Amino acid sequence: MTGIIGAGRMSGKIIKTMEQVKGIVPAAIASRSKERAEDFARKYKLPKAYGSYMDLLNDPDIDMVYIATPPSEHAAQMKMCLGMGKAVFCEKPFTMNLNEAKEVLCLAEERGLFAGEAIWTRYMPLYKEIQALKNLKELGKITAVYANLGYPVWEKERIHTKELGGGALMDVGVYPLTFIDAVAGMDYTECKVIAHKVQGADQVSGIMLYYGRQGIIATILNSVTGPSDRQGIVYGTEGYAIVNNINNFENIKIYNKKHKCIKETVAPLQFSGYEYELEAAAAAILAGQTECVQMPHKKILEIMGVMDLIYHKII
Repeated sequence: MTGIIGAGRMSGKIIKTMEQVKGIVPAAIASRSKERAEDFARKYKLPKAYGSYMDLLNDPDIDMVYIATPPSEHAAQMKMCLGMGKAVFCEKPFTMNLNEAKEVLCLAEERGLFAGEAIWTRYMPLYKEIQALKNLKELGKITAVYANLGYPVWEKERIHTKELGGGALMDVGVYPLTFIDAVAGMDYTECKVIAHKVQGADQVSGIMLYYGRQGIIATILNSVTGPSDRQGIVYGTEGYAIVNNINNFENIKIYNKKHKCIKETVAPLQFSGYEYELEAAAAAILAGQTECVQMPHKKILEIMGVMDLIYHKII
């Protein structure tokens, strides 16, 4: 049975999706407020509500915990869960920095418990199709990759508060970075960052990664001040590919040198998009594994390390 830490909007979406996934039974919610937890449990028809995280972790029926709280809380809460013998699946970004991620994953391996990052795009069916673009003959040799993501969410406290893990990089930046990783990997040789900051958090940030060995330039735009077109584009010597909505893939269109669309791949119908990550986590736990093949611990640490480097260039 699964417990959820954090009684926010995201948790509600996850619970509705859990009800559609084989192998996962949402059973309890924990919040710092007993009243808030009880209201949430009534709304989503959960049998149990706890006014503290430790009360949830003391429940012997709970074997996995889904964490949907601000990034600043992730590391401490995951270590608390693992320390109590619970598998843990945590919202992105996994932690605030690389050292925290190492501590969490080291504890998970020591305890032989599952620990995963719930970055949903990694688990979506179209992600494999995006990875395949780097070897697609219709594109030729890849020369550049571009990705952007922006939403008008700056007014939210967790977004404009640096201490809560706020800013464009921490909130949306992992999605463009994940798109770039699918095509070019993270073996870049140079990283340039520019950002507009308010109260120490980046409202808008631009990142350029240069892959000297492959001859690829990757550019990223992150924003929490307004909407963007959310496109990911892969440029090659023979053509280019456009992916619509890198935060929830809709389709991939391949164009030739004459800008004619020669192929389109459309994402399958989905319940919410979160079912893929939940199915992967359930399968890994039932198989006695400590990680998901779609987002293994090595990749969590690699991406967290890049996020760490970029973050320190911003601040």
